[in-house]
Amino acid sequence: MDNLYFSRSSLKRCGKNVIIGLTVRIRYPELVEIGDNVIIDDYTYISTALKLHSFVHIASGCHIIGGRRASVVMLEYSTLAPNVVLAAGCDDFKGGVATPLVPVEAKGDFQVGTIFINRHCIVGANSVVLPNVKFGEGACVGALSLVTHDLDEWTVYAGHPARPVSRRNKEKILSLEKQYLGDRNAGQG
Repeated sequence: MDNLYFSRSSLKRCGKNVIIGLTVRIRYPELVEIGDNVIIDDYTYISTALKLHSFVHIASGCHIIGGRRASVVMLEYSTLAPNVVLAAGCDDFKGGVATPLVPVEAKGDFQVGTIFINRHCIVGANSVVLPNVKFGEGACVGALSLVTHDLDEWTVYAGHPARPVSRRNKEKILSLEKQYLGDRNAGQG
């Protein structure tokens, strides 16, 4: 069944066992690649290049933005909680004209980049991630956080700006992945 705002056939790639809510809006579907076993919940808005590997979940109300020149990559077992904003492109509010309808030259120091969310990462509800941030494997961000810099592997972050608050149990998580999922996602993406 097609979505209200785009056709699945217009996506660059769409894997098996993919659930996309009827109210998900994808502005540039030709820039979106979706692996197997992915769920994108209703009321999500996507306006940038996006590559979702397998076993990814995007909860309701998320905004993945940045325009055609920016991109977001989410690897296996990564999750966005409700109302997360991944801003892979940001306007210059101090010295540029902040609207998508003006020439690039008028935008000032407009930032365009990639947000890279590694395997087993979680972004908590109502958090914001700015351009050019890389999540190390297993990094997590608590609810209502602002992420402005790269995050270390298997570390939990929280706050404005996000700072380390604890560590995750890497061995247990990887053991559960191996025990219950094995090689099910090998070669998928």
